[in-house]
Amino acid sequence: MANHPGITEAQQRALRSWLKLLGSSNAIRKSLTAKMQAAHGVSLSRFDVLANLYRAADEGVRLSELSKQLMVSNGNVTQVMAPLLKEGLVDRKPCPNDARAAVARLTNKGRKTFEAMAAEHALWVEDLFAPLTAHEHQTLHSLLEKLSTPDLD
Repeated sequence: MANHPGITEAQQRALRSWLKLLGSSNAIRKSLTAKMQAAHGVSLSRFDVLANLYRAADEGVRLSELSKQLMVSNGNVTQVMAPLLKEGLVDRKPCPNDARAAVARLTNKGRKTFEAMAAEHALWVEDLFAPLTAHEHQTLHSLLEKLSTPDLD
């Protein structure tokens, strides 16, 4: 990275780290997306929705809460969920205590489908991170933990 007037050495280090982290994250996501699409015909976004619903209680999760968990808009959740509803993997019903809201949950078919996908996904992630030693995994986790609490407001 070339030196730019007004950018300190510390800022340059931070920018290099940010670009490396972003590039690595994008490469990993691209690889997992391709594998998930090839193996299951599902985008990683749909897999993420299924994963969040899998972890939810049996009564499901409000769509507004799901959008917060996924850090996307309500419209994005609706768009990603449409094919999952059509395929019978997800069920959507009005919220029992708030008629303005909807609740989504996995169907039995959705639960079984997700479990098969998740097992393969775990193997793919393991393969992608295989170059790291156990100590390097812990170090990476610790370093990323330090970065996971920025003030986003």
